[in-house]
Amino acid sequence: MIRKLSMILLQPRCYLCDMPIDNLQPFLCLLCQQELPYLPVSSCYRCALPLTINQQGQCHECINLEPPWQRLIASMNYSLECQYLIKQYKFSQQPQLHLLFSQLISRSVSNNVIQHNYSLPEALLPIPLHKKRLAKRGYNQAHLLAQDLSKQLQIPLIAEKKFIRTKNTKAQAKQTAAERSNNMHNAFQVTQPITVKHIAIIDDVVTTGETMKTACQVLFTAGVERIDIWCIARTLAD
Repeated sequence: MIRKLSMILLQPRCYLCDMPIDNLQPFLCLLCQQELPYLPVSSCYRCALPLTINQQGQCHECINLEPPWQRLIASMNYSLECQYLIKQYKFSQQPQLHLLFSQLISRSVSNNVIQHNYSLPEALLPIPLHKKRLAKRGYNQAHLLAQDLSKQLQIPLIAEKKFIRTKNTKAQAKQTAAERSNNMHNAFQVTQPITVKHIAIIDDVVTTGETMKTACQVLFTAGVERIDIWCIARTLAD
């Protein structure tokens, strides 16, 4: 009886439906894994937003106004289920969820390699947190993802101290597009030389892309020639 009770209490439960998990993946049951809001195959490779019937490769917005990065790879749409998981990861002291998210990103990257002949970057660079926010949270969620992806894909990780956040920016989610742009002004700094030419920036969510635009500008000035974005989720409607 004690053994049975301990097995019930120790058995992992799905983060979304709270059902006991029998599969090897300890965060989601198989059904919830299958029903995650994965991005459609027909997405723009520059911004990851869905393409219309008459579009191929890039959307009209990216053709008319090219973003500074070359490719944006996201695993999911930032819908309610995804929002819940990411908020648990970032704000509810659930750093172990990096294992789930890094697997999803790695799968999306591998699909791009197979389906679109995507060239992997020379190095990975997590978006940094300001030291005050890092002290409050206790970990940088992007850095945990980058560490996992570095191991899974055998791609070097650029040291955190080389690229820092100098401005303790406000949360982007509650601001307008103009406020987000102003909020990110002078937010990043390269403190040591970055010698690689092709990198992928790692983050959790891309919304308007203002954070990435600012980071790209600083990194291009430092000598980086090509930047890709890898993230857990992309906001499809702002």
